[in-house]
Amino acid sequence: MVGIIPSLQCALRVTLALIFGHTIALDIFVNDPALIGAFEVRLPGLIPSLFCIALASIAIWLILGVGTRSFAVLGAALYTVHEVILRGQLLPDPQIVQSSLLVAILALPLIIFGGGRFSVNADLQPEPV
Repeated sequence: MVGIIPSLQCALRVTLALIFGHTIALDIFVNDPALIGAFEVRLPGLIPSLFCIALASIAIWLILGVGTRSFAVLGAALYTVHEVILRGQLLPDPQIVQSSLLVAILALPLIIFGGGRFSVNADLQPEPV
């Protein structure tokens, strides 16, 4: 029987990857509340494109569970830098602080305990008979 903790670690990995994917989608797709041209693709500048590529690759590695600890640290730091740089505000915006804090809270158990049983390179223990 599989314990609840490895399942929660897997859920945290996938949730963190989905947050990174949502951030990428907000940079690429047009954000129009009237849904006029909602699926039009805009090309971000060079710096946002590099951030999107890095966050996308980190999200893929997190979903697979390869190097979860290092990619959780890297992803949380990159997400925070992405939010701060691309918003370009001198005063801290409460939404930026809240989203960065949420990513840090989700990444912390992955950094401490790792990716869990459902990752690609997890130490698989034999099932008890």
